Amino acid sequence: MRLFWHRARHVAPPQFPVYEQTQISRASRGEAVLGFVRLTRCALVGAFEDPRRALRLSYIGERFPVVRRLTGGGSLSLDPDTLIAALALPAGHYAAMAPATLLSTLAAPFLAALRGYGIDAVFAAPNDIVVGGRKVASVFARRDADVVLFEAIVSLTLDVEELLKTLRLPLEKLSEQGLLAARERFAPLRTLIPGLRLGSLYARIAAETARAHGRTPYRERPMALSAASCAAPEERLAADVQAFLKTPGGVLYLDVWLEPGGIIRAACFSGGVACLDYDLLARLQASLVATDITQAESTLARALGGTSPDIVGVEAADIVYLGHLCAARFHIGRHLDLAAATQISTFSPDRTASVEALLGSIDAVLLPYCAKPAWCKWRHRDGCPECGQCAVGEAYGLARARDLTVVTITRYEHLRAVLSDLKSRGARAFLGVCCTDFFLKRDYAFIEAGVPAVFLDIGGDTCYTLRQEEAAYAGRFEAEAFVDARLLGRLLDWRDRLTADERAVPTPKESRTPPRRADDPFPPP
Repeated sequence: MRLFWHRARHVAPPQFPVYEQTQISRASRGEAVLGFVRLTRCALVGAFEDPRRALRLSYIGERFPVVRRLTGGGSLSLDPDTLIAALALPAGHYAAMAPATLLSTLAAPFLAALRGYGIDAVFAAPNDIVVGGRKVASVFARRDADVVLFEAIVSLTLDVEELLKTLRLPLEKLSEQGLLAARERFAPLRTLIPGLRLGSLYARIAAETARAHGRTPYRERPMALSAASCAAPEERLAADVQAFLKTPGGVLYLDVWLEPGGIIRAACFSGGVACLDYDLLARLQASLVATDITQAESTLARALGGTSPDIVGVEAADIVYLGHLCAARFHIGRHLDLAAATQISTFSPDRTASVEALLGSIDAVLLPYCAKPAWCKWRHRDGCPECGQCAVGEAYGLARARDLTVVTITRYEHLRAVLSDLKSRGARAFLGVCCTDFFLKRDYAFIEAGVPAVFLDIGGDTCYTLRQEEAAYAGRFEAEAFVDARLLGRLLDWRDRLTADERAVPTPKESRTPPRRADDPFPPP
């Protein structure tokens, strides 16, 4: 096996995917190819990312292109002072290596090259190279049938402000204090190695890579590159049903489009997950087409066949559970006669509770202070006089009429305390009103409490749409969100029917109801 390498040169971003394909093509012929590329300004999205979820497209506009790479993982903000070191080689024994092990193993030569400068660089799961806890580079990989493509993307210098504006990160962090904190999370290479000469860095990486593979590098001219398309977001109708799951490997989404009657017409997995199998998600999507959405969970389980997915930090059970969550949302929408139950989601710590079990167990309602009017003297206080001038008061009335505990969450620390109290009092489940962005960012608070929940999304101006998260967590957010009290009332009405049915259930000897089939995930509405 010969190891080829070539110097970096500045390349127009749309050409980079062709560069990757060129390396993969050569590796498929038995060569190991190491290359260095520096792109002009662009947003570089992972192979499975949805740019609308990962990037702030309103800011990007026509300023610079969005480019999709062939490796999975999260999106990055790139400029000419970002170095991409890409290695393509025959898969060999790497074909069966666990995803996390593969990334750390192929990152080893890059770590060794940095340590040659006296830098104590280490690999940090799932896919970072760090020095003293600060990120120096991100690494990504992809496995085709017989080839592995590995990429290390290194910031030589870094414009943190541009990064925060490009990626869907809180704009509130653009404050002086926020920028200072963000800069502390990164360690651009030129700040660690003053006077860094790139030719020397390339030679070190090439030498360490050759040593790892037992071959002396052979230098050749840069490959010819041709134009390719940018990764503009596809124009498509909103999904009929969608679900998301936060995993150690990142957030994974499943969007589903339906035919009448609940038959899946199309499905799409997306997210910044490091999926190494180049067509795993496409195969899973295809397995769902033409099946009943209520069977999505079992369909995905069969498609996976009991094998672990080739995704860092994502288990087979996670993918299967996404099918369950989509089926649950469809069930809720059908029961409540909603076009799409995108406002309602369920949270079961052990992933076993059905929709009915969760709804029937609700004994508390948690409401956000941001949904109270800005003029209300109770906005930043727990409680409500039910004056009749806002939807929060209506929600309080609905909860109190059922003798449910109802709390206005006034700041993040208050939420943690309330969740702890619910857990200590043995609460069975709660109905929480919050935005999806908040749940994704602070899901560990709910996981730590371990109390099942049904969540109702809020509308209007949230701290996330206005980029004022830090003010909101501290209880200082002044804009107004919106609680759909009518939909909340319908959920509580459903709860009432379930609890009434539970009280009316006969003893087992009196029951004449046939048992549910094992393959029936939800009872009829």
